[in-house]
Amino acid sequence: MHLHPLAIFGLPEWAGRLTLVGAVIAGALLMLSAIGWLAPRLLRRTGADAGPRARQRQTAVAALATSLRYVVLVAAAVAIAAVVAGGGGLAAVGSGALVVVLVGFAAQRLLVDVIAGFFILFESQYGVGDTVRLEPSGYTGEVVTVGFRTTELTAPGGQRMIVPNGAITAARVMPDGRRRHRLELLTHDPDAVEGMLAELGGGMAGAGGPWRAAPRTTRRDAPGGVTRIVAVVDVDAHREVAVAWLADALAARAGDRLAAPPLHGPDGRP
Repeated sequence: MHLHPLAIFGLPEWAGRLTLVGAVIAGALLMLSAIGWLAPRLLRRTGADAGPRARQRQTAVAALATSLRYVVLVAAAVAIAAVVAGGGGLAAVGSGALVVVLVGFAAQRLLVDVIAGFFILFESQYGVGDTVRLEPSGYTGEVVTVGFRTTELTAPGGQRMIVPNGAITAARVMPDGRRRHRLELLTHDPDAVEGMLAELGGGMAGAGGPWRAAPRTTRRDAPGGVTRIVAVVDVDAHREVAVAWLADALAARAGDRLAAPPLHGPDGRP
C-alpha cells in the first residue's frame, strides 16, 4: 500500500496532497518574487556602463529572468500533476509529459512567440537599449526587455509597447535612434520655397526638436521649367510624423509656388 509522505503527521491522504500542492505553489511564488526583485537590480547594475557589451549583458539578464520564470512555472505544474496523480518515479514522469502535451495544445500561440523569441536572442537581432522599429505593427521605441515571449519598447513620453515575438515579421535597428527621411518639392520659385523650408525645418532642429540639424537641401532641374528641391533630414525615430507636419506646413505656406504636393518618406539610401 502506498503511503503519502505526510501520513507520518497523521494527515489523511487528501489533506496531505492538498498540503503538498499548497507548498509547491508557495515555493513557486517565492521564487518568482525573488526573480522579480533581483532582475531589475541586475539590469540597473549592468546598465551603468555604456557600449555594446553592456547592452548584451542587459539583454542576457532580461532573457535569463524570463527563462527562469517559465522554468519555475513548468516545474511547479509538473510537481502539482505528480502530487495529484499520487505516484512517484514513472508516475511523475508520465504526469509531467501529460502536462507538457496539454500545454502544447492549449498554448500554440505561446509556443510560436517563444520560438520566435529564441531566434531573436540567438541571432542577436536586437538587444536592450537599441532603438528599433518593429514590423508590421510599426511600433518604434527603445528596447527595454527582450524575452522569449515578448519584446517591450518604451517611447520618449513613457508609453510602453509590448509586442509578441511571434507577431514580429521584421525589425529595423537604428543605432543612433534616428531615421533618414526625404522630402521632395517641385516649384517655380525655388529661392522662396527653400527659404520657407529653412525657416520651418530649422525651427524644429536642436534640443527638444525632432531632428538635430536643419534639413539638407539640393536642387535639380525637372521637366516643365520647374526645379525639384530634395531635402534630407535625420529624424528622431519616435517622431517621424514631424516630417508629414513639415510637408503640410510647406504646402500651406507656399501655395501656388509649388507645382505639385510635397512628397515625403523614409530614405533608404545611406
